[in-house]
Amino acid sequence: YRGASPKNYVTFNNEVWRIIGVFPTDDGTGKIENRIKIIRNESIGKKYMNSNYSNNWVGSTLNIYLNGTYLTNLTSTSQNMISNAKYYLGGHSSYSVTFVDMYQYERKTQNTTSNEFYYGTNPNSWVGNIAVMYVSDYGYASDNCETKALYDSSGLNQDIRECNTTNWLYKRTYEWLLAHYAKTSFSASYVTSDGNVTGYDVSDIQNAVRPVLYLKSAVKITGGSGTSTNPYTLGL
Repeated sequence: YRGASPKNYVTFNNEVWRIIGVFPTDDGTGKIENRIKIIRNESIGKKYMNSNYSNNWVGSTLNIYLNGTYLTNLTSTSQNMISNAKYYLGGHSSYSVTFVDMYQYERKTQNTTSNEFYYGTNPNSWVGNIAVMYVSDYGYASDNCETKALYDSSGLNQDIRECNTTNWLYKRTYEWLLAHYAKTSFSASYVTSDGNVTGYDVSDIQNAVRPVLYLKSAVKITGGSGTSTNPYTLGL
């Protein structure tokens, strides 16, 4: 789903969520199925990524909250629609790259040079229920912006900010992304209020959080048209 206003609204947990897409998804055991990936339309509030200055998503305070308190507070029907998925944790040592590049970097299994995709011994993937969106999720929601850098200090027409008006995921706020900044142990990626992507210390700033999850492969769209006034409904 790409562009300014795609028809991807869906009701989940008695709330408005939106469909990022349908992706071949590993459940963590090597079993791959096509599954719907959704994101909450509005933030659940501003939070630190981690309280201990580590950009390792595994064990981070945000991870623990989303897969603990937040998950258990979803409706039982919603919880039954979710199962484990493999999330890729690769990042990069520069934001001058494109989101097309980042899609590849997120899925790298190991560094080719020191701290190129992962800082130190940070893991390359994590299996769980709920995370936040990838850098590539954010980029691919825009229309015709594949050649733009994630961040370019020389001006907005040089980077992904040029596509703000054609990116339905752009919310004009600071928002956490899943990838860490590979050059340091304490910085993670986020979307700025201007719409570009860069990194900041995980314990020094509270950014908006929009939960992201993969529905079970058995979950299907049962009704609706995907508009904001008639969102898709889901069923097992």
